[in-house]
Amino acid sequence: MLKPIIAVSCLFAAASPAAAGGCRLLIVNDDGVGAPGIAALADALRVDCDVVVSAPAGEQSGASHAIPNVRDGLRVRSVAVGSGTGYAVEGSPAEAAGLGLTALSDGRPFDLVVSGINRGENTGLANLYSGTVNAAVEALVRGVPAIAISQDMGYGRDYAASAEIARKLVRKTLAKRLPEGVMLNVNIPMDPKGVTIAPARGMTVRIAGFDAKDAGEGVTLYRARIAEETAPPAAGDVAAYRTGRITITPLALDRTDKAALRTVRWAAHAGF
Repeated sequence: MLKPIIAVSCLFAAASPAAAGGCRLLIVNDDGVGAPGIAALADALRVDCDVVVSAPAGEQSGASHAIPNVRDGLRVRSVAVGSGTGYAVEGSPAEAAGLGLTALSDGRPFDLVVSGINRGENTGLANLYSGTVNAAVEALVRGVPAIAISQDMGYGRDYAASAEIARKLVRKTLAKRLPEGVMLNVNIPMDPKGVTIAPARGMTVRIAGFDAKDAGEGVTLYRARIAEETAPPAAGDVAAYRTGRITITPLALDRTDKAALRTVRWAAHAGF
């Protein structure tokens, strides 16, 4: 079991109102602008900050950092989100985030982008596939710090507890500031027993293979066969999450393996 690095009472203690005063936040997600998680998040953060919501018009789970609609344009309409309004973007999570930070910003900068609250955790290598996480990564591309927040499927449509955790963490983040090019990936289990700062390691499930089915007219349909990972790496966020810990993983925009810049020099002499 991983030992907690930071206690909940310390991490989520409220920052002074002055630390968060005048803050401006962009709220995004991948479950769609009509999802209850983004409404709960937006309403919780409106208590302290000016909030703009820009999210996909429909569910885009698993969209990663796709930007498929840039050439064709993005259709946008104003919709109700919780106690306020937001923008429904007919595009991916990353596109909604990018549009929110630019064309929908009213020409004013944002202090932080908050993505979520996602229905289902995004621990381990799920951060590569998650639209929730990668909407936050798009903020890093544009020089804005970000937090992605996901909660366990067991909560159903109840986002109240996670929204309050998000509010306190946002206040603390605004007061402390994140390093440039770094975001936080936060995952909230059922009945949290504390907080662990952990690296992204392991997976909760994996695609074990594909089952083929004749779909007629010469078409074969392949459906993924999902298997649970029963032994994730001990020193990672997946293992910590399974012990009931809220996990917080700092993710960097720069994915370069700096050590490998030296060790793969042979690639420049491959004869092409």
